[in-house]
Amino acid sequence: MRLNKQQIDYLAFRVAKVLITEGLVIVEDKEKFKQELEDVITKELAKEDELEERVKEILNGQLEEIRNSNIDYFEMFKMVKKKLAKQENIIL
Repeated sequence: MRLNKQQIDYLAFRVAKVLITEGLVIVEDKEKFKQELEDVITKELAKEDELEERVKEILNGQLEEIRNSNIDYFEMFKMVKKKLAKQENIIL
């Protein structure tokens, strides 16, 4: 999932607003809380980017076998990514 800075900012704003409005969290500094949410979202997206890079490396080593077996690269990519994410407790 690719989000730009403005999308991450908006997502953090909306999540913070709902959590605060619904009384699910009590914060003294709303802006600091929103910034912390932005940081968490950014770190999680970075984990997914790193995961995708590892999947590419794995599949690049198997390209010939993938081609010879008539396996769809993108389906294999999704399968490997999902498996690695589960092994490493990364939520996609």
